[in-house]
Amino acid sequence: MNFSEIPVLVLWLAAAVSTAVFAVTWGSWMTGKLRRAVYYAIAGMALFGVATYYGKGMPLGEVLFLYSLAMLALALGVLGRREELTRLAEAVKRDPKSPDNKMSTGATVQIVVAGLVVIGAGTWFMST
Repeated sequence: MNFSEIPVLVLWLAAAVSTAVFAVTWGSWMTGKLRRAVYYAIAGMALFGVATYYGKGMPLGEVLFLYSLAMLALALGVLGRREELTRLAEAVKRDPKSPDNKMSTGATVQIVVAGLVVIGAGTWFMST
């Protein structure tokens, strides 16, 4: 299947599903103000997509596909890290300026690798 053959309705559905997956994976371990940041991130990415569509004239299908990839990459980046991230969120809530409020190296690597793999696979798929 060629990327251009995918109906825009399917890409809208993919964007909605990937947004829900992102909201659940990130929102499940955050508390209070941090949880609101998830919704701000979704809104910010959606606004970026709208700006790209209108500002750069990128086709809607490509914008939706790239949005979905970004959401999926971020969701996969924290998959299986809920306990660690919950502890981190609680530590940030107690003392936001503590130098110990950092993700582990493993979690950071997971986010970077997930992002690179998903974006690489998406770029390959768009080029075929």
